[in-house]
Amino acid sequence: MCVVSDITERKIAEHHLAERSHELEILNQELSKAVEALAASNAELVAARQELEHLAQHDNLTGIWNRRRVEEAAQQEMLRKARYGHPVSMLFIDLDHFKRVNDTHGHAVGDDVLKAFCDIASKCMRSTDMLGRWGGEEFVILMPNSGLMIASLLAERIRKATLTYAFPVAGHITVSIGVAECRDDEAWEAWLCRSDAALYAAKEAGRNRVISDAVGSKETDEAELLDLDFLRLVWRSTYESGHSLLDKQHQNLFEHANALLTSVLSERPKDEVLPQIEALVADLLDHFRDEEAVFRSIGYSGADEHAQTHQGLIDRAGELVAIFTSGELALGDLFNFLAYDVVAKHMLSEDRKFFGHIQAVRDTAV
Repeated sequence: MCVVSDITERKIAEHHLAERSHELEILNQELSKAVEALAASNAELVAARQELEHLAQHDNLTGIWNRRRVEEAAQQEMLRKARYGHPVSMLFIDLDHFKRVNDTHGHAVGDDVLKAFCDIASKCMRSTDMLGRWGGEEFVILMPNSGLMIASLLAERIRKATLTYAFPVAGHITVSIGVAECRDDEAWEAWLCRSDAALYAAKEAGRNRVISDAVGSKETDEAELLDLDFLRLVWRSTYESGHSLLDKQHQNLFEHANALLTSVLSERPKDEVLPQIEALVADLLDHFRDEEAVFRSIGYSGADEHAQTHQGLIDRAGELVAIFTSGELALGDLFNFLAYDVVAKHMLSEDRKFFGHIQAVRDTAV
């Protein structure tokens, strides 16, 4: 009897254990479903938040940045300029006579024109440039690490690309563009006002043109350096130092820069432009060496400081060429350094500090 009782009790225990195990399995399944539902709900919340953030920063029609996001980015770039001294410029763009498009063809065609223009501008821009819709048919492009010269080149490229594009239904449309570089310690409102004033000047001058806000000696020099009709750097007699070797070398550097600019604008492959870059950097080394020998021979007091500036430019050029060769830097960004930092800022600013000394020594010799 005891044996039978033990077997019965064991079977009852096993039955209860099986039932409990089944109950736990059901609970585990329900818990898994709850966890999956919670994860799905969380994913939906994350997606909804991302969608809201996107809508808060982007224009609903064109998909590019909206006015609020442009202002935020501009403030960030201005802080970067204040901390590191990197230039930043703005393009203020208006589609000429856009109201006629809406009145003649309807707002749907007008919307298509706005979206097509964004595609045109984006294809002209560098990867670091930022495009936003300011409102209506007005757009803003922020250009980090870019002075007035580089910004004006991009503006002209966009103007020409828009002019030659045949918009479906609407046909040919032009744009007017105002360009302004942010000044030291300038408020956002003041910078925006200058770019807006340049845009207004472009429209008043007949539209379909680029006007740069060139106030101040450095900005004026950069504006004069450009021939926007042919998208090239222009050598002028006012850039001459009076020393034949240095002036010849400066002109040669302009020619190299223009050849590189042509490659930038035509988007030539890296293996084709790398020899151009190496030749330009080699010429810079020769020029800096000869220039240092000249201003030491005439007793220029800023010789040591100027030589240090040369070394800094050469070191930076070597770094950027290496990064470009590795595929981590766009050709346009490299050209921006060579054209802006070396040609515009150095040759048209720093080098001029000793031009008067050359003239004085020559006059004394006479």
